[in-house]
This record gives sequence, C-alpha cells and structure tokens, in this order.
Amino acid sequence: MAFFTDKIRNYFVRQLLPRSAIQLTSHYLSGIHVSSKEGKIKNHFIFPLERGVIEPSFSNKNIKNLALLEKKIKQGLEKLHLSDSKIACLIPELSLKAFVFSFDSLPSSREHRERIIRFRVKKQIPLLPDDARFSFDRISSNDSSKMLVAVARASIIQEYEDLFSKLRLKIRAVGVPTLSLYYLLSREKERDLLLINIEEDSLSLIASLNSEVAMYRLKPFISGSLTNVSGRQRIENIVKEVENTVNFVEDKEKKKVNSFTVRLGLLEPEEDMFRRLQEKLSLPAKGIETGLTSKLGLREKMILSPLIGQIL
Repeated sequence: MAFFTDKIRNYFVRQLLPRSAIQLTSHYLSGIHVSSKEGKIKNHFIFPLERGVIEPSFSNKNIKNLALLEKKIKQGLEKLHLSDSKIACLIPELSLKAFVFSFDSLPSSREHRERIIRFRVKKQIPLLPDDARFSFDRISSNDSSKMLVAVARASIIQEYEDLFSKLRLKIRAVGVPTLSLYYLLSREKERDLLLINIEEDSLSLIASLNSEVAMYRLKPFISGSLTNVSGRQRIENIVKEVENTVNFVEDKEKKKVNSFTVRLGLLEPEEDMFRRLQEKLSLPAKGIETGLTSKLGLREKMILSPLIGQIL
C-alpha cells in the first residue's frame, strides 16, 4: 500500500504541504487553515470529542463511531473555510510506532535498506502484522547512519483515508503530533533538549542532541490515568518517565540533555500543572513556541501547535 509510505515520506522531507491541517485524537479534534501569503492562521477549530469515538491503536480498528466523527469534522470544516480539498492530517500518536535506529552503514539500494530496517523493526515488534508499512528518513550524523522509521498498519491508515475521502478531502501528508512539534524547536539555540508531549492517552518524548533526533519514545497511559489519580501523582508519574528517559539517553549517547520543552495537549489541564512540572523537573523547562503572530490564546496555541509544526 503506497499511501502511508508516500504521505509520510512527503511529511519527513518537508515538501510543499497543504495550507490546512486536521488533528484527530481520542479526546478532541482540531484544525487550522493558514494564509499562504502571510503565514498566519486565518481560521481554526478545537472540538471536544466524546470518549470512544476514536480508540487509537497500532493493531486494532481506530474509528468506533464513524457517523459521529464525520459530523464533528464537517462542523470543523465549516469553520475553516478551505480554499481547496487538500489537507494534512495528524493521526493519534498511538496509531503507529516510530523508532530511531543507528547503523554503521546502509546500502544504497532502497530495497536492501528496507530489508535491513524490517529486520530491526521486527526486533522491536516480533509479531509484526503482514500489512505493516514502513516509511523512513535519514537523519544526518557525523559518525553513523541514523534512520527515523515510522511503522503503521495499512488497514489503520486506510480508515483515516476513507474517512476524509467520504468528505471529499485529499490527504497530502500524514504525521503524528510529537514529530510535528519537533519542527517548532529552536534547535540551533538549544541543541541538546528533550521534547515532552503530554496527551490525555499518552506521553511522547523526543531527545534532540546536537540538533538531531537521537531517540523517540511513546508511553501509553492506562485509560483514565490522567483523570483518576491526584494531580500530584500525575505529575510524579510524568516526571519519573522523563527522568528515566534522560538517564537512558545519556547512558546510550554519552551526552547530556540540557533542557526540556513541554507541550500540554490537554483540553482542560489543571491551572498550575505546567508550573508544577517546571518545579519537579530536574532541568529548565519551557512551553513549546509556535513562532506565529496571531490572536490565539496560550491554551489554543498549545493545542494547535502540532498542526502549526506540520504545515509551516
């Protein structure tokens, strides 16, 4: 199935992308339409989504209530006022898997590279589905060949493609939130950092060392874990995962992380959640910067930031 490979590859190499993008999560839908001339958000929407409409999964069917999801997206499209049918789409983080692999060298033939990458992926996913599809992009490195590899089931991607096809939209790029956020980082100013993306159902982390992706990690949250525990326990759970990741990265890469960049992808975070995270984390932490001049509030910018990173 060429869909995933082509669309994700376009996303990785940052070819010309649509001016409109929609993000689907288990808890909300969001979308933006950006002016091609000014580079500003002209229209946007953020809609809460009823629980159970989308249940993100790498293995199982994602969309559980197609009719309600279509209705919600149509409402969003009315607010975006699209100029054409081309869009970019961010699917839930838990719907695919991503890895950063290091190689001493890689063959020039794409077919041979795919065989080697498949072998490495199967070490991470022993029961790899027959319809698994790969996309990979080389990360520049001085001492080795690093590949950022994304894996998704063709059947899962097809769900989302069929959804937008019914709405007469054409998906020109597919991505996931944390990888899109990575493009918003000031990597020349802060060369060694950890990007922390907190969603209702997952915690995603990207380590950037020497301004290059060194590691990607995804930690699913148990259903309801962000709402059924105390605020203090939530913070401690997140901080523990972050510290474990920092220790792992520093042991493996022999280089220290110097700062954190945090995005709260939560519709209703506790008012002082970010402040308490800053206090608990062992290194300086700041919120994700979008670099956009717009009248959006801080909370809206935080929710929409993956879409901004995807198409700008």
